[in-house]
Amino acid sequence: ADFARVVEQHGAAARMAVEAGFDAIEVHLGHNYLPSSFLSPRLNSRTDEFGGSLANRASFPRQIVAAVREAVGGQVAVLAKMNMRDGYRGGFDLPESVEFARLLESDGHLDALELTGGSSFMNPMYLFRGDAPYREMAANMPLHPVIRMGMRMVGKGFFKEYPYKPLYFLDNAREFRRALTMPLVLLGGVTDLTGMRTAMDEGFEYVAMARALLREPDLVNRLRADPSTVSRCTHCNLCMSTIYPGTHCHLDDEHVYGEAHPILAEASSADRPETRS
Repeated sequence: ADFARVVEQHGAAARMAVEAGFDAIEVHLGHNYLPSSFLSPRLNSRTDEFGGSLANRASFPRQIVAAVREAVGGQVAVLAKMNMRDGYRGGFDLPESVEFARLLESDGHLDALELTGGSSFMNPMYLFRGDAPYREMAANMPLHPVIRMGMRMVGKGFFKEYPYKPLYFLDNAREFRRALTMPLVLLGGVTDLTGMRTAMDEGFEYVAMARALLREPDLVNRLRADPSTVSRCTHCNLCMSTIYPGTHCHLDDEHVYGEAHPILAEASSADRPETRS
């Protein structure tokens, strides 16, 4: 009954989005949220028809995608975001993720597939790359002070750091481009026109941007006006620590207020690299 309820709720959410006037819907099958957790061999220990083989673990996510398409028909584009790699031992990984993508393609419910990676619960920095703001996360978590202290103590181990580089998911995404014919969306380190053109040359129909647009919502228009435009995002990832009071770029706080936003006050400047000050 719970499976049927959750699947129907995804369909209802899709219908609501169409009624609200949205032009596209993306089903989140990544980052170890509910559908993604079923795909992970490490997280999914079920012994029924929803656990074990890839076909079983993929059943629930595929039902969700089918329900969304049925709910909206051809009124809007339907995309799905899926993990190529969870980023931890025993998680969802190549080549299973490629096979899952083939299943989604064969189902025929999607207009495009967005390729991502990482786990919000097991390895969040695998997605973000760059600086890991665990001290700032601890300072702003709306939890008991003891829990925040624990985050300060173990946060460095949980928020593993991976070097940032442009198009950091491209190598893995090539595996999907070779295996699939459906349109694909490349994300991860897309910040300038050079990266966008590289993605197009590699056969990707679309690119996705996040942190760069959080820093500069007008970045695409600026790139159109001046192809040499460089993103002002520094990949400091302090935006991660603003998810509790309201996600935004902390550099805007310094621009608007002349100093860091009050929510960052508890995280001392001594804890942060100079690039974050």
